[in-house]
Amino acid sequence: MKISHLLLFSSIFLFTIGCSKKGCSDPDSIDYERGNSSGNEECRYQGSLVFWYGKDVSEFLIENNVSGLNFYLNDELVGTTETKNFRTNAPDCDDFSNAVKTTRSLGNVKTIGCEFSVQSEDNITIWHTSININANTCSTLELGL
Repeated sequence: MKISHLLLFSSIFLFTIGCSKKGCSDPDSIDYERGNSSGNEECRYQGSLVFWYGKDVSEFLIENNVSGLNFYLNDELVGTTETKNFRTNAPDCDDFSNAVKTTRSLGNVKTIGCEFSVQSEDNITIWHTSININANTCSTLELGL
Protein backbone atom coordinates (compact mmCIF):
# COMPACT_ATOMS: atom_id res chain seq x y z
CA MET A 1 0.00 0.00 0.00
CA LYS A 2 2.81 2.42 0.89
CA ILE A 3 4.59 1.64 -2.36
CA SER A 4 1.46 2.41 -4.41
CA HIS A 5 1.03 5.75 -2.60
CA LEU A 6 4.66 6.54 -3.20
CA LEU A 7 4.32 5.70 -6.92
CA LEU A 8 1.14 7.76 -7.22
CA PHE A 9 2.75 10.76 -5.46
CA SER A 10 5.88 10.47 -7.64
CA SER A 11 3.80 10.31 -10.81
CA ILE A 12 1.76 13.39 -9.84
CA PHE A 13 4.93 15.29 -8.89
CA LEU A 14 6.70 14.47 -12.16
CA PHE A 15 3.58 15.27 -14.20
CA THR A 16 3.23 18.67 -12.51
CA ILE A 17 6.88 19.58 -13.09
CA GLY A 18 6.81 18.36 -16.68
CA CYS A 19 3.74 20.48 -17.51
CA SER A 20 5.03 23.86 -16.38
CA LYS A 21 5.60 25.99 -19.48
CA LYS A 22 8.72 28.05 -19.72
CA GLY A 23 8.78 31.40 -21.44
CA CYS A 24 7.65 34.96 -20.94
CA SER A 25 4.83 35.69 -18.50
CA ASP A 26 4.79 39.51 -18.96
CA PRO A 27 1.82 40.72 -21.09
CA ASP A 28 3.82 43.80 -22.17
CA SER A 29 6.28 41.57 -24.02
CA ILE A 30 6.16 40.63 -27.70
CA ASP A 31 6.94 37.06 -26.51
CA TYR A 32 4.04 36.83 -24.04
CA GLU A 33 2.16 33.55 -23.95
CA ARG A 34 -0.76 33.03 -21.59
CA GLY A 35 -0.10 30.21 -19.18
CA ASN A 36 3.67 30.53 -18.97
CA SER A 37 4.78 30.02 -15.42
CA SER A 38 8.42 31.01 -15.50
CA GLY A 39 9.79 34.46 -14.80
CA ASN A 40 10.41 37.15 -17.37
CA GLU A 41 13.99 36.30 -18.26
CA GLU A 42 12.91 35.28 -21.78
CA CYS A 43 10.85 38.44 -22.50
CA ARG A 44 11.60 40.88 -25.31
CA TYR A 45 9.95 44.26 -25.74
CA GLN A 46 9.31 46.85 -28.43
CA GLY A 47 7.76 50.30 -28.57
CA SER A 48 6.75 52.79 -31.26
CA LEU A 49 6.95 56.55 -31.73
CA VAL A 50 5.09 58.75 -34.21
CA PHE A 51 6.43 62.26 -34.96
CA TRP A 52 4.21 64.89 -36.58
CA TYR A 53 3.60 68.61 -37.03
CA GLY A 54 0.69 70.84 -37.98
CA LYS A 55 0.00 73.58 -40.48
CA ASP A 56 1.67 76.41 -38.50
CA VAL A 57 4.97 74.53 -38.33
CA SER A 58 4.73 73.58 -41.99
CA GLU A 59 4.15 77.20 -43.05
CA PHE A 60 6.98 78.46 -40.81
CA LEU A 61 9.43 75.95 -42.29
CA ILE A 62 8.42 76.73 -45.87
CA GLU A 63 8.76 80.50 -45.19
CA ASN A 64 12.30 79.77 -43.98
CA ASN A 65 13.19 77.80 -47.12
CA VAL A 66 13.13 74.37 -45.48
CA SER A 67 11.57 71.90 -47.89
CA GLY A 68 12.48 68.55 -46.31
CA LEU A 69 13.03 67.09 -42.86
CA ASN A 70 15.15 64.14 -41.70
CA PHE A 71 14.18 62.41 -38.43
CA TYR A 72 16.86 60.72 -36.28
CA LEU A 73 16.93 58.53 -33.19
CA ASN A 74 20.40 58.18 -31.70
CA ASP A 75 21.89 59.53 -34.93
CA GLU A 76 20.14 56.86 -37.03
CA LEU A 77 17.83 58.11 -39.79
CA VAL A 78 14.31 56.80 -39.10
CA GLY A 79 12.32 58.78 -41.66
CA THR A 80 11.98 61.77 -43.94
CA THR A 81 9.14 64.03 -44.98
CA GLU A 82 8.50 67.11 -47.06
CA THR A 83 7.61 70.16 -44.98
CA LYS A 84 4.49 70.79 -47.06
CA ASN A 85 3.03 67.52 -45.68
CA PHE A 86 1.36 68.29 -42.36
CA ARG A 87 -1.45 66.90 -40.23
CA THR A 88 -4.60 68.60 -38.99
CA ASN A 89 -4.92 66.25 -35.99
CA ALA A 90 -2.79 63.90 -33.95
CA PRO A 91 -1.97 60.57 -35.61
CA ASP A 92 -2.18 57.16 -34.06
CA CYS A 93 -0.15 54.06 -34.81
CA ASP A 94 -2.64 52.83 -37.37
CA ASP A 95 -3.00 56.12 -39.29
CA PHE A 96 0.32 57.90 -39.54
CA SER A 97 0.08 59.48 -42.98
CA ASN A 98 1.99 62.78 -43.14
CA ALA A 99 3.93 61.66 -40.06
CA VAL A 100 7.01 59.57 -39.33
CA LYS A 101 6.64 56.31 -37.39
CA THR A 102 9.41 54.14 -36.01
CA THR A 103 9.25 50.93 -33.99
CA ARG A 104 12.20 49.93 -31.88
CA SER A 105 13.28 46.70 -30.27
CA LEU A 106 13.96 47.35 -26.58
CA GLY A 107 15.65 44.02 -25.93
CA ASN A 108 14.86 42.72 -22.48
CA VAL A 109 14.12 46.13 -20.88
CA LYS A 110 10.79 47.95 -20.79
CA THR A 111 12.06 51.50 -21.38
CA ILE A 112 15.00 52.97 -23.24
CA GLY A 113 16.09 56.56 -23.59
CA CYS A 114 16.96 58.00 -26.99
CA GLU A 115 18.22 61.23 -28.46
CA PHE A 116 15.74 62.54 -31.00
CA SER A 117 16.54 65.18 -33.58
CA VAL A 118 15.09 66.64 -36.76
CA GLN A 119 17.35 68.21 -39.35
CA SER A 120 16.70 70.15 -42.52
CA GLU A 121 17.91 68.81 -45.84
CA ASP A 122 20.97 71.07 -45.26
CA ASN A 123 21.78 69.20 -42.00
CA ILE A 124 20.70 72.09 -39.76
CA THR A 125 19.24 70.79 -36.50
CA ILE A 126 15.75 72.20 -36.00
CA TRP A 127 14.59 70.10 -33.03
CA HIS A 128 16.59 68.09 -30.51
CA THR A 129 15.44 66.40 -27.31
CA SER A 130 15.68 63.25 -25.22
CA ILE A 131 12.75 60.87 -25.39
CA ASN A 132 11.81 57.52 -23.84
CA ILE A 133 10.44 54.57 -25.75
CA ASN A 134 8.22 52.38 -23.59
CA ALA A 135 7.29 48.74 -24.04
CA ASN A 136 4.01 47.88 -25.70
CA THR A 137 3.12 51.52 -26.40
CA CYS A 138 2.88 53.87 -29.30
CA SER A 139 3.60 57.46 -28.30
CA THR A 140 3.13 60.55 -30.44
CA LEU A 141 5.24 63.68 -30.36
CA GLU A 142 4.02 66.87 -32.00
CA LEU A 143 6.79 69.16 -33.21
CA GLY A 144 6.07 72.77 -32.28
CA LEU A 145 7.50 76.20 -32.86
